[in-house]
Amino acid sequence: MINKKQNVLIAYALVMGTAFFTAFSYIFGKKVSEDLYPETVAFYWFFGAFLFAVIKRLIFMVFGTKFRVPIKELSRYKEVMIISSIITVFGVAFWVIALRSVGPPVTSFLMKFQVVFSVILGAALLNERLRKLEIFGIILTIMGGVVIAYDTSGFELKGSIFAIMAAFCYSCLFIIVRKRSSNLNMMMVATLRSLGVSIIGILYLLFSDRFQLPSNIDLIYMLIGGTCGAYIGKALQFQAIKLVDVSRTTAVTPLEAVFVVLLTFFFFDTIPSSSKLIGGGFIVVGVIFLLIFRKENLD
Repeated sequence: MINKKQNVLIAYALVMGTAFFTAFSYIFGKKVSEDLYPETVAFYWFFGAFLFAVIKRLIFMVFGTKFRVPIKELSRYKEVMIISSIITVFGVAFWVIALRSVGPPVTSFLMKFQVVFSVILGAALLNERLRKLEIFGIILTIMGGVVIAYDTSGFELKGSIFAIMAAFCYSCLFIIVRKRSSNLNMMMVATLRSLGVSIIGILYLLFSDRFQLPSNIDLIYMLIGGTCGAYIGKALQFQAIKLVDVSRTTAVTPLEAVFVVLLTFFFFDTIPSSSKLIGGGFIVVGVIFLLIFRKENLD
């Protein structure tokens, strides 16, 4: 029992770290020039994450720290690397489009649909029970999404749909990590995922003749954003997934939306409209509702 409680506390601390670093990735993602293709952003984003991982390991090697994953064991990571890389390519492209269409706060609120998808997928694939009160939380979250998407000039369908599609991709990613990586080093999983996305991205850009050279400042934004979100943030969340169920690790992420709103005001001096905040509030309440009753369901 003590170990179980310790795991839950550690997992929540890890996910809080995920929320903090991921929030910064929204800000740097928004700062990147919209002249760059989403696929181009995805490539540099994850190349930055992979570059950071390589530099970190080189520093460890210089100071005599041993690699935690022997080279001979890398073959164990092949399956999760390939699957997670493919899913991530689509997820990050959808995320960039949403970010440009509706901005960081709204995209962050709608990305909380990860919780809904994770609960549903967890019930379907991991035999996690789904109760009526959890269904109510799902309905509340969906209502929040509708309120956010609605605007006086119509429905902001494009950005909203792409944000929800990105949320679905990342929910699938977490399920895959949960099922395939329970005995793997999560930092290595995050590193190889970044490498896989970089390889897929550069091949696509070259063969589609869409390769672009960004400005120096855009390159810096993408390298920093990728390091914060694609490597540090996801590595922390992947580690949390090993300790508790997927829905718990995603349910704490409403903190991410709070961080994003605050950072958006700090960096861009803007705040979402009252309707967006109300819709975001519905989503946050729905997610918290899911967290409470999922916890009771699993205890």
